[in-house]
Parts: sequence; structure tokens; C-alpha cells
Amino acid sequence: MRIAIFSDSYHPQVNGVVTSIVNLSENLADRGHQIIIVAPKYWGLKEYSHPGIEIVRITSVAAAFYDGFRWTVPFSLRVYRLLKKKKIDIVHFMTPSIVALFGIKFARLQKLPVVGTYHTFISDPLYFKHLFKGPISITPEAIWKFTNLFYNSADFVSAPTKEAVRIIRENGGLTPMEAISNGIDTSLFDNSRWREFKEKYGLEDQVILFIGRMAHEKSIPVLLEAFSRVHAGFPGAQLLLVGDGPQLEEFSESARKLPGGDRIIFTGSIPYKELIRSGVFQCASLFATPSETETQGITILEAQANGLVTVGVNKGGVIDLIEDGVNGFLVPPGDSAALAEKISEVFIDADLRKTLGGNAVSMVEVHQMKYVVDRWETVYADLIARNESGELVRLEYLRLRKLLMVLRSLRLNYRYLWDKWHRGVWPKLRS
Repeated sequence: MRIAIFSDSYHPQVNGVVTSIVNLSENLADRGHQIIIVAPKYWGLKEYSHPGIEIVRITSVAAAFYDGFRWTVPFSLRVYRLLKKKKIDIVHFMTPSIVALFGIKFARLQKLPVVGTYHTFISDPLYFKHLFKGPISITPEAIWKFTNLFYNSADFVSAPTKEAVRIIRENGGLTPMEAISNGIDTSLFDNSRWREFKEKYGLEDQVILFIGRMAHEKSIPVLLEAFSRVHAGFPGAQLLLVGDGPQLEEFSESARKLPGGDRIIFTGSIPYKELIRSGVFQCASLFATPSETETQGITILEAQANGLVTVGVNKGGVIDLIEDGVNGFLVPPGDSAALAEKISEVFIDADLRKTLGGNAVSMVEVHQMKYVVDRWETVYADLIARNESGELVRLEYLRLRKLLMVLRSLRLNYRYLWDKWHRGVWPKLRS
């Protein structure tokens, strides 16, 4: 099959969406399918390569509201002609963006089936806290309306967990939908260099691991506060945070002010291929995440595949990965005390840690990439066959004006403007 994947999140970005795209596309290509990935262009980028995968870049400019995000042109005749020449069989968009808009338009003009995957709950206030900052504000309802314009324009939609599917349905998702895991390839992990990693970061015997973006939507302050509580009972414990993001400096500064702040380590970004061979999982005692916005959480799967007990929140896709008291623990969202309690429990009981870690390895088996790719091959083939036979209902492509209508939901943040006036303009006028 010739599959075109459209996403605004792709190399050189480092996040869960990119990881899932890379894993899926590489495994599909290794089975003989031709993959074309359409993504924003970055000047001076050394392009990623893999046999059977071709990367096509669209002209883009940096967006100020989110680190790493880029605006692209809504249509490229050059890319359109290239894709048409490739005789694409199916279009799969991964993010509700201008890139996806182009993909949907191409598919409809070429009478091709469209698949959309829902990776992120951008409707959560924790997520768009820094997407719509400054004088502009927006509501979760408007964000759902925006994303539904994309996904309700597809012939099939996937989300990585059943809970994510339920939430999307509850908020207006109408397209035929299925939970298909992002998947994980456990054969890629190599912990043989763990001693080197441990020495590099000065790690000791009680290490809490977190991997993810240093951004508001990951609720990092809750984890920092939880560690401060853990430190009171386990002064030798350390918190290792792997990842980069727009709030890295802010979180680092906050950590330094906390009790035990000198035991909190921020590594910054580590490329995925390097991370899974770094030995970081062998160095950790457990994995903890306070994030409330996960549709699944690839880093949780990675930790479980490496035998780590995982502690997460009882919200979103996380509840489909962690079975409380079996392979980890679930705590209420935003509850740093409960998070600290469960982390401490894992530290105290070595037998519990071993049992839950063993269960984690067994239970992650269903997320193996080979099963995920099997399912995607079936989904793609079925949609292509139904499209060729005329069974699929012919849908129009998503028009840009429909997306622009959402702008009517934008509101001026008068409090922000008032504060700016009094802190900036007014003092100058008075002087």
C-alpha cells in the first residue's frame, strides 16, 4: 500500500506523537509498504531517513505560541503533484492542523479514504494554557468544535485507548472509531549502558523517573511537590526528569526552591533512539507521571516494558494502562500527597516493586508493535477496498472557512490587558 501520513508534529520535534509516527511508519515500511510523510519544513534540518519512507516538507514559519510548532501554507501545488504522481492509496492525518487540512483536501480531490488519529487532548485547559496566552482566550468547547471539524471529516478515526475513544465520543466525535494502541517495540530497548548513564547524571539507588515534555499540560509542579514530600522520608531519593519544552526553565527554577531541590535532575532533551539505548530505565526504581492530558502515554508503555512500576493519575488514557495495585498505582489528578504516598510505598516494599514490575512486563505484551501494525494493515486494506467498491460515503474536504469560523469563539482577555496597562503603560504615562 502507498500511505501518506500528514502531521505538523514530526522531526526535529521530540514528543509522543513523533515517536508513534516513527514507530508505525518504520514498521509498515519494513513490511513492504510505501510511506510518504508530509510535515512542516525546517531550514537547515538534517533529514531523518529509513528505507521505504519518504519525507516531504511544506513551507512553514515558526509559531510563537508553542515551542517547536510551525504554521504551514494550507496548500502546496508542488506537494499535491508529487503525491498524485506517487498514486497514494490512503491518507492518514495525525494532528488537527493546517497540514491535516491539506491532507484531507488532497484525499477528497483524489477520491481517497481518510483516516485520523487522535493523539492529544488539546481541549484540556492545562494544554491550551500556553497555546492561547496573552490577550486572547478560548474555551474547551471551542477547541472540541475545532478538532471535531477535522476528525468528523475522516472515514475512520483511531485513538490509542478505549477511554480516549469514550471521551471523544462524549464531546462530539461522530466518525466510526476504534481504540488502536500507539504500540511499542520492546526489541529496541538496550539497557547495557546503564552504568554509564548512572555515572553521567550522578544517580544513586532510589530514582523516580519521568519522561515527557516540560510543559503545562504535563502537570510537572505536582510531581515536584510530590518529590518534596518523598524527600522528607527518603533523603537519598532522586527525581530524574527527561525532556525539553517551553516551561523547562520555569520548572527548573521552581525545583531549586523546594526541599530536596538539589536531588532533582533535569536532563533536557534526549533523542528517542538514544534514550531507549541509554540504560535510563535500568537506573530507575519506578516511573511517575502526574499528567492529566494523556490519550495513552507512550512513556508509560516504555517504562512498563522495562519492568518499572508506574504511578499515574486516574484520568484519561492512563487508566487503560495502569491497573491499580496490579502493575502500578492510580492517584487522583493534582494530588501531590497521594502521588508521594504511592511512590514511598514502592520504595519501602521491594517485593511489591518486583511483583508489580513483573506484571507490567506481562501486561504490556498486548501493545507490541507487531499487533498494532497487523491491525493497521487490516484497517487500511478494508478502507481502500470499500472505497474502490463505492461503499464509502463520498465526503467533502474540510474547507478552511469552517476552521476560521471557530475564531468567532476567541475572546479578549480583558484582565490580561488591564494588568498589562497597569504594569507597563500606566506607570510610563505617570512618569
